[in-house]
Amino acid sequence: MNRKQFAVSAALATGVLAGSGSYCRAQDVEPPFMNVGSYAIAIPIGNTSNFVPNMSWFGANWEGQWRYKPKTSLGVTVGLQDFFDQTRGTTTFPSGAVTGQQSRELLLGTVMGTGRYYPGPTLGRGPYVGLGAGGEFAQQYYQLGVTNPISRSAFHFAIAPEIGVVTPVMDGLDAVFIARFTATTSAGNYLGGGPRSFKFITLGFGMAER
Repeated sequence: MNRKQFAVSAALATGVLAGSGSYCRAQDVEPPFMNVGSYAIAIPIGNTSNFVPNMSWFGANWEGQWRYKPKTSLGVTVGLQDFFDQTRGTTTFPSGAVTGQQSRELLLGTVMGTGRYYPGPTLGRGPYVGLGAGGEFAQQYYQLGVTNPISRSAFHFAIAPEIGVVTPVMDGLDAVFIARFTATTSAGNYLGGGPRSFKFITLGFGMAER
């Protein structure tokens, strides 16, 4: 091996060792607080799908997670999911039928306390299971043609079991992948008459600051 080849090999070995050391140090970090922001899409279920059958492509969540025990964190999450559908045709209601361009929108906002369990060696990294409990505020809109929109709203109690994976990207920053099912109590007096329970499945991707 000539001097040039030896220098290149030594440089590569040093880079690999330095990267491995940085990764291991990042793996060992267990901060007292994690700040998480994520983008989410959602699949409507039940009454949600009955009103807006389309998948929601606009959703955002913020989470704050505090270390509670070596493998457990507690926190709070705030989320917003927007379901929208626009069609043209005839829809039959209990009071009669309407024909024309119809716009439907369902805006769901949630505030929950959360708990997560990380089975791996590092808190806040690797796979986890979690559960959220709190409230959901639902705002329902319906508009026919150019007429004034009709809206209904109500507050629901909600729970949200979830699973996810957190993986390091760089020092102090992790990528987060989330799958969450949000279920609510039946409440309100929505369009068509009576209470509703708006359920949906969320698939999210975000970044966590440690």
